[in-house]
Order: sequence, then C-alpha cells, then structure tokens
Amino acid sequence: MLNKFVRLIGVCGFMLAAVGCSSKKDLFEPVESPEITNHFDVGSQWSRSTQGANGKYSQLAPCIYGDKLYVAGRAGKVYAFDAATGNSVWTKDLDDEEENDNKRSARLNGGVTASSTYVAVGSENGYVYVLNRSDGNVFFKYYIGAEILSAPAFSADDTKLFVLDANGALHALDLASKERLWISGGAMETLHLRSQSRPLAIADDLVIVGTPSGKVLMISQQDGVIINQIVVGQNNGSAALDRISDVSSTPLLLGDNMYTTAYNAGFVNYNFKENAVTARLAYHSSKDLAFDDNYFILTGDNGHVYCVSRKDNVEVWENSSLTYRNVSAPAIYGNLVVVGDYEGYVYFLDLENGNILTKIEVSSSPIYVAPLVYGSNLIVYSSSGTIESLHYDPVGLVASKQAYIEAEHSAGTSAALMAAKNIAPLNQGGVTKEALEKRRAEARQLVARIDAQQRRMEAEYREYQRRKAEYERRVKEYEKEKRERLSGYGLMVGEGVKSNSKSEFVEEGSE
Repeated sequence: MLNKFVRLIGVCGFMLAAVGCSSKKDLFEPVESPEITNHFDVGSQWSRSTQGANGKYSQLAPCIYGDKLYVAGRAGKVYAFDAATGNSVWTKDLDDEEENDNKRSARLNGGVTASSTYVAVGSENGYVYVLNRSDGNVFFKYYIGAEILSAPAFSADDTKLFVLDANGALHALDLASKERLWISGGAMETLHLRSQSRPLAIADDLVIVGTPSGKVLMISQQDGVIINQIVVGQNNGSAALDRISDVSSTPLLLGDNMYTTAYNAGFVNYNFKENAVTARLAYHSSKDLAFDDNYFILTGDNGHVYCVSRKDNVEVWENSSLTYRNVSAPAIYGNLVVVGDYEGYVYFLDLENGNILTKIEVSSSPIYVAPLVYGSNLIVYSSSGTIESLHYDPVGLVASKQAYIEAEHSAGTSAALMAAKNIAPLNQGGVTKEALEKRRAEARQLVARIDAQQRRMEAEYREYQRRKAEYERRVKEYEKEKRERLSGYGLMVGEGVKSNSKSEFVEEGSE
C-alpha cells in the first residue's frame, strides 16, 4: 500500500511499477501504533460532532478567528462554535445551494478561512463560498471552474479573497463588486501531489503561494503581477516520481527568512536579504511546519517527526516510531509536540527529545490536519467530523508561549515586502520592456507602504519579546519548584534525577 497521504493524479499504475512487483512485502505498510505508558492524563474540555469528510481524503482544516472556531463538512455543512465552550453559534448547509442539486454533494475541501467579516471555503465542484461571519448566510459565491483543494486567503483590509485552484491558477476576487479581478500563477505540472499550498496574504500588498513546479511565487495583490519567484524544489530526477517537487505546504515567514518544505527537495531556508536559499535539509514533506523560539518541527511523508534547531538548522532529534502512519502536520503545545495519525490517535511528544509521553484515541477515523492551540487548550479535528478540545497545562505556560509564537509569526512579513523591491533583471525570452517596467512599478508601490508596515511589526516584535521573557520567568519558577519538591523527598538534581533547562511537562512520580 502506497503512502496514503501522498495523493498523486493519474499515476496509480506507474507508481506500483515504480515500487516493484518482485516482492509481496508492502514497502509502505504502516507500523503498529506504539504501546505507550502514559506519563500524564489529558483532560477533555468539550467534544462536538460535525459532518466530517464522509470517508474521503479531504483536508478540511478548521480555523480559529477571535473566539470562534469554524469547521466545514465535505457534504456542505459549515459550522461556527464558541472555541472556549464548544457551544454552537450557527450552521449553514451549502448542499442546499442550487448548483449542488445535480452533484453528489457540495464536496467542500481544503478547509475554511475567516476574517473580521467573512468565512470562506472552496469546493471540488469549482465554487468558492463567502459567508457572513456573524450568521453564516451566503454573502456571495463564485464559480472558479476548477477544483479547490486548499483554503482561500483574505487580504488584510478584507476587500479581496485569493483562491488557488487545482490547476495551479490563483484567482483574486473583489468582495465589494463580487467579481474576479485577475488570474495569475504558474503552469501546472503533469505529475503533482493532490494536496496544495494555501495562499498567504501579506498585508494588502502581496500573496505568497507554493506551486507544483517547486517554486514559491510572490504576487502583487493589485493586479496579479508575479513580482518574484523563488525556486526551492529540485525536479532533476531520472524517474517521473523523482521529479515531483511540489511546494504544497504554506510558506512560513520569520524575520528575514522564509521556510518551506518541497516534496523530493527537503526543508528549505530562503533568506530575503541574500535573495538565496541558505540551507536545505533532506526531508520529504508535504505538510506545514510548526515552530517556537528554539525549534522547527516537521513531519515527513514517511511518518517520522523531526526537530530542527532554528539557530543552526541542525537536527535535534527524530522520532521514527510512527512510520507510514499518515502523521498529520504538527502543533507545538507548550513544551510538547502534538501529532495525529490515520487511526485517530493523538501523540504528545517531549519537545526536548522527541519521546512519546502520552497517547490518546480521539476517533477511529484519520486525523489529517494539525491540531489548533486556543488559549491553553488543544483542538483536534478528525476526518469523521469529531472535534475534541483537550487540556494539559500543569504550570500555565501554554497560552503565554502561544501568544509570542503568534506575535513572531505576524512580525515575519516585512522582509518579504522589502524583498519585493529587489527585482532582478528578467531573462530574455519574450518578456517585454513594458512588462519589466510594470513589475518595477509594482515594487515601488510596495516600498512606499513598507515604512508604516515596518513600524507596526517592530511594535509587535517588542510585545513578543516581553511575552517571551515572561514565559522564561515562569519556566524558571517551575524548575525551582520541582527541585524543591524533589529535595523534600530526599532527592537532589544530579542524584538519579535528570533535569532539563526546559521543562518537559511530566508530572512528578511518572516514569
């Protein structure tokens, strides 16, 4: 059985031949879920049932905006819940829309996204739906003309919606006129992954999106002009499968750097100031990254979980005990790494060493998408539609850490805006002088707005540093309290008790 998480289009027979038929051994057979003696109990805050993916491979990632959780079911239902209590706010069934009358269902896919005013979701039937965030009523719908497999993205000013279709074209929709403004993007490769990158809107200026051709495109929000393209994939293999180089994860912007994964090309660090790839690690992954101030966490398409140091891009640890279990993208939850698998198990790994500390079962169906951190809770969504809000935060560190992770994330866009002005001369090959000047004009318009953007980002970064200092203070207090408790039992650190500078959130008395 081939890795179920890598869905390729129209190549089933070829892939079987590529794997080889000389042996009956299944090279991609998942290992059994490891037996774990749980180190701690995870509490359940609330649980809800939704429509789910109806047994299909639909990455219906939920999203949180403000204090609300938004979830979509494949057959057409969209839900809004209070993220703290799980109470229902509204439900809308898009299967009732007339364009879905002669379809199998609304076939929603890719997950939902939300803004201050709207909620948006796309479908395999080619429609994108924009709902009012307050009541779920349809604000407008637009027929793109091709499947939509990833969540759309709103501009910061809530006037535009960006939708990537399954053919690799990026559509910009105007939310006032309810019309399409432009189409942009690169050509679709013949052989590519089923999963796709989610567009990333940067302020009101850029859209950044990964492509099946191994590139990350920087596109002007104003008219769809491709301002820059960053080659991160490597498609120079001898076999067709080796040449797949999709950037199907959402690029992560931190400081002067962009981080992304490219299938068959690894984990890539691109520096905007140097305008170059400065590091590449050989991990095959098609999933989004997680990060904190010290580490990157990524899951390979082989099911392994990796921790990489942000300081020097050196691997800190690898956990291979979930091989080919279709492991979800990771979440960092306090000092834990959390992933799900295809049998509905959720694993809590020690962030410092990768050991699995606790395993729980939340569903009998696959968990395809990364858990979400809300406050001090962890929200897990399975393909059956089950939503579980979990809690394990013994020293109250989760919310504080998540706050500065989000602050650093939001502060990581100014370098991309600055890079937009550094337009290298285009190679010859049909590109006119007028087209080049248009690109440069777009870049100048972006630069004119960078100063205000930079000041805002600097203020957010100062707040991030303040929250980080508070988090580190609380870690030290927790370590001090733990040492005092151990000394009360006649034990001292160094006498049979291992202590890390970072707490591993293991309750005293656990093994």
